[in-house]
Amino acid sequence: MKFLPIPKDSIESLWEHIEPILNKAVSLTPERIDTANVKQDALKGGYLLWIVYEEIKENQPVIIAVITTRLIEYPKTKALAMDFVAGSRMKEWLPIVMPILEDIAKTNHCTHLEAYGRRAWSKYLKDWDQRHIQYEKRIDL
Repeated sequence: MKFLPIPKDSIESLWEHIEPILNKAVSLTPERIDTANVKQDALKGGYLLWIVYEEIKENQPVIIAVITTRLIEYPKTKALAMDFVAGSRMKEWLPIVMPILEDIAKTNHCTHLEAYGRRAWSKYLKDWDQRHIQYEKRIDL
């Protein structure tokens, strides 16, 4: 299993393979963002797209998961955020992914990593603090 960033100039050629997986996470908030918005922002450099993949028969890669990251600058600190994480077999790839993302956070002088996801992730993110749960009530305009 390998974890690699997708260069901006490769997004278009890989999009048909990335988008269906990424949509599993992005589609949870369709009133805010869709995969076309993520693609557009990634092409501008706002998001960095990553893939977890493995090679199988005839050197054809199979994408297992897609992750978006971005840097967030707060008034007192800086974070590397994982906004969208989608795919399968998290238990297998998380030990490969986390050291890489932690190194990137350190290189960029971040004080922490942030991730937004389902409550079930807590069984895999045992060394992470659960800071809050977001509740939302829609207001009719």
